[in-house]
Amino acid sequence: MSELSSNLTSLCAVRPEWVEWALAQPGRSHFVEANGSRLHFLSWGFEDTHKPTLLFVHGFRGHAHWWDFIAPWFAEEYRVVAMDLSGMGDSAHRAQYDATTLGRDIAAIAEHISQSPLIAVGHSYGGSRLLRACGERPELFQRLVIVDSYVLFEGESLPPEPIKVRGNHEYPDLESGAARFRLIPAQADAMPCLVEHVAGHSLRRNGEGWRWKFDIGLPPGGARETDGGQMLARVTRPVDYLYGERSVVVSRQRAEQIVQALPHARGPIAIPAGHHHLMFDQPLTLISTLRALLAAQP
Repeated sequence: MSELSSNLTSLCAVRPEWVEWALAQPGRSHFVEANGSRLHFLSWGFEDTHKPTLLFVHGFRGHAHWWDFIAPWFAEEYRVVAMDLSGMGDSAHRAQYDATTLGRDIAAIAEHISQSPLIAVGHSYGGSRLLRACGERPELFQRLVIVDSYVLFEGESLPPEPIKVRGNHEYPDLESGAARFRLIPAQADAMPCLVEHVAGHSLRRNGEGWRWKFDIGLPPGGARETDGGQMLARVTRPVDYLYGERSVVVSRQRAEQIVQALPHARGPIAIPAGHHHLMFDQPLTLISTLRALLAAQP
């Protein structure tokens, strides 16, 4: 057992049986040179090339391990991949990030992992970058599921982040660093064992200490296009749109506006009692909803 694995075991609170099962199926780590950078992804059943490929994309300052307790539930039917966007997780940092950069990361990974159009699920900022990727490279995608993703429409300004994130503090050990992990926006009813698991994968050793993996040079809120309506109009593949009924990021009105701007969309589908980070407060509902949507024809 590695030092990181040992420390994570000591961090985690009591976990339900379904969480124990999922985390006992860890993803396999891969690195690839793509889109001018070194990108990282995790896979479940990567060698099962006879199965359709399912790609998961995390949100802003997140990483592939946000899907560790979601992805294994799809591995029986799919080749499952969860990627790290540039400047996050174990992917390399960049000198600069613009509205096109991370969408092209997604396209590059999609092109690398699958010979045929794949299905992709994107949460939050990762969902908007996935829409961007599909608009630019539709031939790489079969269909999308977008989860509580905010799109900036023409004439709008990006809302400020609820707290200022510095990210440059160094902690003496993994445990003290992980204890400082916070979801943004805050979510009081997130399952502690899931938050602790993700927190433990959010730092890396830096000399004698531990620092957050995300690049402190990332633009606040993430680099975005200012013509979201035009971006959505270019997405020609089927899209299912989900959002948390209690999300403070995506309102019902915003979700409806996004769906109406997409040429081939279903929804919006509200997850009851769900907040923005649905994988932390409504994980089983999210898994069941994704399974139902993927089983149905778009």
